Amino acid sequence: MSMGSRSPDVIRAAWDASRWQFAPDYTYDQFADAISDWECWPVEVGGEMAGALLVKGCELHCCIKPEFFRRWATPGMYRRVMRHKALYGRLVTRVNVDHDAGREFVERFGFTMTGNTGHVLHYEMR
Repeated sequence: MSMGSRSPDVIRAAWDASRWQFAPDYTYDQFADAISDWECWPVEVGGEMAGALLVKGCELHCCIKPEFFRRWATPGMYRRVMRHKALYGRLVTRVNVDHDAGREFVERFGFTMTGNTGHVLHYEMR
């Protein structure tokens, strides 16, 4: 059962929130193709599209526009993520070392850093 959306608006919101992390020549179409087999959970704040959570198996990425930081992680979203964790026994994510808000969020959410690859920090929640 898919709990995500393949809406172009949701994928565009995830792209808009995360495009700064990619090489300048990496396009929206490449991004959309790369996540074609991922669930996209829309995140709305006050009726506005704030971004999306990208989910594939135990891997999860929060792609949230900066203007919605500290406002999007509702108790309902937290419960949804925890239900997903229960299905897989763990969650993993990665955060760009330069993304202070992202690092702070995943650590506050309960992820523990497990290593890094260059400028990408690896996190896990058990």
